[in-house]
Amino acid sequence: MEKAGAPSVTICTDLFTRTAEGMASMWGTPDYPTIFTKHPTAPLDAEELRGRAEEMLGQIVSILTGVDTSTDYS
Repeated sequence: MEKAGAPSVTICTDLFTRTAEGMASMWGTPDYPTIFTKHPTAPLDAEELRGRAEEMLGQIVSILTGVDTSTDYS
């Protein structure tokens, strides 16, 4: 997607950290943005998955937009 001009991010469980890093390196993008969540996700119900997604949302937005969302301006 990045090569096509669309910002993107990979989301993996922490069990696949080395695999994700290896794939990024193999494709020539060792600094490719990847967000990790705790493994496993398969047994989670919809509400638990939503919670995980909400926890990662700030990181996802920051990566896709290039805007730092870690600061609270309220």
